[in-house]
Amino acid sequence: MIPVTVRSTLLRGVRYSHHTAEATVPSVRGNIQDVPSFMKAIGRKCEDVAGKFESWEQLFTTKSRAMKADMGINTKQRKYILSWVERYRNGIEPQAISIPKAKKK
Repeated sequence: MIPVTVRSTLLRGVRYSHHTAEATVPSVRGNIQDVPSFMKAIGRKCEDVAGKFESWEQLFTTKSRAMKADMGINTKQRKYILSWVERYRNGIEPQAISIPKAKKK
């Protein structure tokens, strides 16, 4: 049996291990050369908030709370931008995804 203090330390390490990874900043590629071109490519009026990011590195390292508190970006745009930032890190080229229209009853 593992002592309680060792066990809790091991669990804490596993529980928070995903927070320790550094966010990688991918290099620009293709038609995406800067923040405004990235925001324009993903659509949904994200180009309106492109000026709030000073650099490419800031776009890929800014967390959701900072986007909310310091930049004033609303929740839907924040989630959409962060999802495309992660997709771009994984090699997926940005494209605009339209918001589906509500079905008429």
